[in-house]
Amino acid sequence: MNFNFGISSELTDLNYLEDVEGSVLFRIDGNVIDSVFNDNQSQDLLRTIQWSKSNVEKVSLEMKNNNLQKVTYELNDFYILFFVVNSVTVLTTFANQNANLSLLSIEAKRKSQNISQFL
Repeated sequence: MNFNFGISSELTDLNYLEDVEGSVLFRIDGNVIDSVFNDNQSQDLLRTIQWSKSNVEKVSLEMKNNNLQKVTYELNDFYILFFVVNSVTVLTTFANQNANLSLLSIEAKRKSQNISQFL
């Protein structure tokens, strides 16, 4: 399977979950490898995405230092889930506050494991 197609397919599948607004695969330096978003992007979501991009390196370091596979933040009425994919990439998922965090966590973890096979 093609590198880009495989990652995009996994992100798109994650976006089909109810209440998910978007997903981004970041390098820990904040560069975007791939992303998928719903069409209805609000200013609050854009600010949340920008915050994530600016803080992904710090979050990654916190996860590594504390041996965490997942970190969840709540910002601008969105949940932000960060999942370790490998030593240099993090899957970030944005969901509205109606999201079922347990289901979303399970699916995002599964997608991060699938994505790691493409990298």
